[in-house]
Amino acid sequence: MAKKDWTAELKKLTYSKGSDALKMETTPYRDWRILVVVFFVGLISSMGFNIYMLIEIDRDTFFSQAPKSSGVIKFNEEGLAKVIAGIDEKAEKFENSKKVSSAVVDPSI
Repeated sequence: MAKKDWTAELKKLTYSKGSDALKMETTPYRDWRILVVVFFVGLISSMGFNIYMLIEIDRDTFFSQAPKSSGVIKFNEEGLAKVIAGIDEKAEKFENSKKVSSAVVDPSI
């Protein structure tokens, strides 16, 4: 099987009919050809990715996680006590702020 020369293919893609050698003028044929090729390459790659996602999600292997070790989990009693104390402190502050009227300063003065 003959090897494909990709540089020649890219040169063929960017070749424009009837343009000057210095490429000083606009070449709509070349520009539109490049735009259409890039669009279809993006479309095909997007379709491929979507098909891959569809197949992997359908197999239920996409979101699977590695099984965790079956070791004993230690309960953190100190952390729970700190959290409960913090919640109780906030509840006290809230109750105190409901009972005590605060003076509101008028910012327009």
